[in-house]
Amino acid sequence: MTKGLINLLVALVVAVGFTACEKKVSAPAGEAKRYELKGKVVKVDLAGKRVEVDHEKIEGFMDAMTMPFAVKDDTNLAKLQVGDQITATLIYNPNDNRSWLENLKTSR
Repeated sequence: MTKGLINLLVALVVAVGFTACEKKVSAPAGEAKRYELKGKVVKVDLAGKRVEVDHEKIEGFMDAMTMPFAVKDDTNLAKLQVGDQITATLIYNPNDNRSWLENLKTSR
């Protein structure tokens, strides 16, 4: 391969990368979806800001299973204990495949 062809290929890869990044950044923020979640706390990870929940089926999104979720509200996360029954709003952003829990409420 000639040096000119290599430079052209590198430039193409960089251009495609920037275009992909631009699309992610400019995606509408209003596309996040909200789902009601009910389940039982299995594990609390304060350092990782996550809670593992054995949750019921989330209508229109996923079957019942046990999995970890990010929690942005440190205050509510610190109050959780293993065995707590919780309800929360699961926020899922399909643009970047991120999800987290909001509006956590517990019942012991």
